[in-house]
Amino acid sequence: MNTKGGVHSEFTIMKEAENSYYLVSAGANLRLDHDWIQKWMPDDGSVIFEDLTNSTGVLVVAGPKARQLMQKVSTDDFSNENFKWLTAKNVNVGYAPVNAMRVNFVGELGWELHHPIEYQNHIFDKLMEAGKDLGIKPFGIRAMNSLRVEKSYKLVGTELSIEYSPYESGLDRFVHPNKGNFIGLEALNKWREKGFDNKLVTLEVHNTKDADVLGNNPIFKDGKVVGRATGGEFGFRLDKSIALAMVKPDCSNVGDKLQVDILGEIYDATVLDESPYDSKNNLLRA
Repeated sequence: MNTKGGVHSEFTIMKEAENSYYLVSAGANLRLDHDWIQKWMPDDGSVIFEDLTNSTGVLVVAGPKARQLMQKVSTDDFSNENFKWLTAKNVNVGYAPVNAMRVNFVGELGWELHHPIEYQNHIFDKLMEAGKDLGIKPFGIRAMNSLRVEKSYKLVGTELSIEYSPYESGLDRFVHPNKGNFIGLEALNKWREKGFDNKLVTLEVHNTKDADVLGNNPIFKDGKVVGRATGGEFGFRLDKSIALAMVKPDCSNVGDKLQVDILGEIYDATVLDESPYDSKNNLLRA
């Protein structure tokens, strides 16, 4: 968080060893995040910060056949018993050393493969060759966006922002105000006492035509603006048009009926339970 209690950044943090941590954040926020870390580091030399951005690459393997693929390209054990969800291991892919993390941003069984950048072409070629008979395909940012909104996964700068407290962004389970002092705690407590103006919701948008919510679309209830969409896309697994939105708390209950403007046309929308695709994370844990 920042000192005002808003959400500044979001990281995956892996403990490599005692007192050694590997941090991953959004590529677009590189300068912002490095600046934040260095501003808050102690200046007594007790903490060393090493920028690995240009020397490290990441490829994401995700989908129901991810384990089959990884077992074809590696001699390591990717079974659920040996490689549990939200853990990481050093493995090999072909001739390449890889830090494999069992996490992803698309809500499927899968791994992030972090590697020295000079091995990237070798790893990519190995995956594509071994995955031919599994139907492997490369996917990009628009596909990822479609998949992440079906899981209600939040992005820094849209659903997560210095405009919103972590409580408004649905991060309640990650906030522990009684653990001791931390950056933003005082401001967050004052904000909580005053009350929150927004709540993040997942919406199904009904009867869309040739466009879906993109972000910053106004949200209405009974003709009055009650919030704005932060992101959206067609969800092909759900076969529904999905949007994430910040709305007034009294419009945020599951089943509430709202309206959203898409390119000047008004569409009905319904508040859904969070993470409408695989809400129990059974696929991630498979």
